[in-house]
Amino acid sequence: MRVNWKNLPTRDTVWFYYMPQALADEKSFYSREQDEYQNAELYFFREKRAFQLPTFEENHQLIRHPLVSEVFGLYNSKTDSITFTFTVPIIQHPFPVTAMLQGGDILLQFFYPQWADGENISPFNAHLYLNLPRVRYSMTLDTDVSYSLLAPGIVISEYLDTAVRWKVEADSLQHLNLFLTRTLIRLPSVRGKEHIAVYARPENISKLSNALQEITAISKYLEEEYRQKSMQNLQFVDVSSIENRIFPNGYWLPIRMPVVSDYLPASLATAYFEALCARYVYGDRWKFPVFYSSIAEYFKYEYIKKYHPEIQLAGPLANSWVGSVFGLQYLPYHYQNQLIYLFTERQGLSQPLSDVYSDASRLHLDGAGVAKYVTSLFHLKGYLGDFKFRKLIYEALSTAAFASPERFHQFLSENHHKSLDWFTDDIYAKNKKLDYALLNSLRCNYTQVVTVKNKGKTAAPIPISGIKDGKIFITQWFEGHRGTKKIPIHIEEFERIIIDAQLITPEINHHNNQIRTSGMFRRFEPLKLQFYTGLEDPLRNQLYWFPMVNYNAYDQILLGLSLYNNGLLLKKYEYLISPQFSTGTGKLTGTASFTANYALQKGPFHMIRAGIFYKYFHYDRQLAFSRWSPTVRLWWRKANPRSKTFHITRLRYVDVQRELPPDFQELPVSITNASYGVFSLNYTMEYTSILRPTILKLNAEHASAFTKVFGEWDQRWMLPNKKWLIARVFYGQFLRNNIPAVNAFYNFGMSGTLDYNFDFLFYGRSDSTGIWSQQMFVTDGGFRAATGLFAQHWMATANLSVPVWKFFGLYGDIGFSDRVFAHGAGIRLAFVTDFLELYFPLYTSHTRAGINPGYLPTIRFLINPDVNAIQQRLRRGWF
Repeated sequence: MRVNWKNLPTRDTVWFYYMPQALADEKSFYSREQDEYQNAELYFFREKRAFQLPTFEENHQLIRHPLVSEVFGLYNSKTDSITFTFTVPIIQHPFPVTAMLQGGDILLQFFYPQWADGENISPFNAHLYLNLPRVRYSMTLDTDVSYSLLAPGIVISEYLDTAVRWKVEADSLQHLNLFLTRTLIRLPSVRGKEHIAVYARPENISKLSNALQEITAISKYLEEEYRQKSMQNLQFVDVSSIENRIFPNGYWLPIRMPVVSDYLPASLATAYFEALCARYVYGDRWKFPVFYSSIAEYFKYEYIKKYHPEIQLAGPLANSWVGSVFGLQYLPYHYQNQLIYLFTERQGLSQPLSDVYSDASRLHLDGAGVAKYVTSLFHLKGYLGDFKFRKLIYEALSTAAFASPERFHQFLSENHHKSLDWFTDDIYAKNKKLDYALLNSLRCNYTQVVTVKNKGKTAAPIPISGIKDGKIFITQWFEGHRGTKKIPIHIEEFERIIIDAQLITPEINHHNNQIRTSGMFRRFEPLKLQFYTGLEDPLRNQLYWFPMVNYNAYDQILLGLSLYNNGLLLKKYEYLISPQFSTGTGKLTGTASFTANYALQKGPFHMIRAGIFYKYFHYDRQLAFSRWSPTVRLWWRKANPRSKTFHITRLRYVDVQRELPPDFQELPVSITNASYGVFSLNYTMEYTSILRPTILKLNAEHASAFTKVFGEWDQRWMLPNKKWLIARVFYGQFLRNNIPAVNAFYNFGMSGTLDYNFDFLFYGRSDSTGIWSQQMFVTDGGFRAATGLFAQHWMATANLSVPVWKFFGLYGDIGFSDRVFAHGAGIRLAFVTDFLELYFPLYTSHTRAGINPGYLPTIRFLINPDVNAIQQRLRRGWF
């Protein structure tokens, strides 16, 4: 490929960012980010020659940057252009660089010139936005005659004897990418719109048959709403089969077929508006990633809202029985912004929208930050009015006011007679939360007044709507205020009065936003009984129900009904009541809990959760236990939201009351352990790297009979087979132990804890024989074989799990229990690591007394259905 860069700065060296090298270097920002995002594919990719440096035919001196490994420089001799010919290998792989794709198509995206002074070079990032110059590209490319070339700018083809020579001229590009295809088919053009082309894969031709009409409608929307002329030379390319992430260059636009065809207009709108921003919204996308992503997203949501009101958040499910059961019928498409934003805000995880890319979490970049800013733009539009807002956006596009958020916000402020600090400063830069509450409404013959309290931190404008006959009768906008204020509104007799009835403001709590004008309990929202779970309904109190079927060896099958209010979004106050009938005892058992969640924007913690938990079941035949456990859990704020390390502290008191068999009731409590209470302090540190995850747990427990400290370190290394080599170390020490030697109830267990806190779901916790006696959890000593060893003073162990092939692996255990040395080894079948595993001991130095003869009773298994543990695993890489 022969490339000519024109209009370059006249400097000694032109630095350029070579993407393949970013993938080849394990220390590059991109490589480290893949580890953070739980993607190990790049680390184990073997065809590293796909990422090697190009071969230059001209005598150019290549300079490696001293600090940034993926940045190189070419000696320029202080001219304004460089011409060179280079060769790169093309290999089939899924990474966002030059690659061979399905059917022989070729994606070319690799060179990105960027001048810089000294060490000031922006690193590559997964969103593919770099602070790059807009230069003129001139390129010559020879290909096989079977290929068609999709490229930005002007493309001229010349047929040679056995090849086609393509000449590409493109101005003002940040990202140069080319697509050579022999599989895509161009769909027939629309009359008058020959400058727009759609290329589809054969299997998607019918799905994209109306794509050109949709694109024409999008173009018409921009022209009517913002007086933007239709963009020329647009090529929409179906890249549904391409795993590579495509750079937007404003000319050929990648579109991916959505799983649900109803969302195709949204996919086309996304591609179109990203192209618009790539052409006309200039600025540093590395420094302001949320701002620039939000501009395109806002246009998309406004277009869908106006031209496709039939598209709902749940798509075709909204009007089905699924939508009816899960309450999805009435949620508009744009409400997903509210949901994503509230997910982070209610956990204290939201960030200032002005944060640079390197300081922003994946959740913030891929959803929450963009969602909040898009919602804030709708808020601003509602406040300013449709006409004035459209006029300001048109002028901003025409005057390059989108060069930076500061410039755009200054432009808005200069063109409005009242302060917009609530938008430009409070919401964007300072991440202040918005929360108004309706306290009261009073109506007489001449006036109607509502009392509104500002419970948030910003005095943003307030939309107040009057509801009549179940519909919005009128919406009035009022200037924001702090504290409590009485506001006169329209005199009409309304059924209800609602703040933000159209869901267009970044309110953190819509459940205090409405009041009925008559009757009792006027601030109480209508109750909605809903099956299982669902998205939050901002105007109703949702009570979820779910039929329960559980099991343990003593209660047998448990049948019950759970009632709770916690859905997919965290609420400040959450409760659960789950009565369950025990078919084995004929008694009523179950669980209950109440928690209060406090999301904090400042301080050492981002969230505090305080709650009380209760459970009542049977732990042995005809013997029940009850447990009360008030708990406070503290989530420490990360030093940097991108950090792969998080910390949790838990303070808890556990009170247990156990029924005893008749022959135990006269014995002292120190023997029977009929009732006891345990104070505990727990600290957990987790490093969530996909390649080398680490978990450190430190614990201290105090009870009337003992005081002990213990901890474990779990270190993992991912091997080329994508399985973890796991090393675990445990140490525990009693500081005080008044327990008789014959009682091992509170002792450290070499093969796991006896679970006196009743934390784990043992199906047969008191069984000494039978299938349920073989269930285990990797706690305390963590031996996979049943050793029967317990430590009254101290215990130290080490465990190793070695994956061999798929779920098949080996394990080894070694340790001391009060100076008794034990060791063992065996086969480990890890069907789902940490949740479903099976252990076949091959050798163990100690065997638990009383175990049934034969080999089968020595086999042990791990089943962990803990929902919290599953959620904790899924959240890795996001926040």
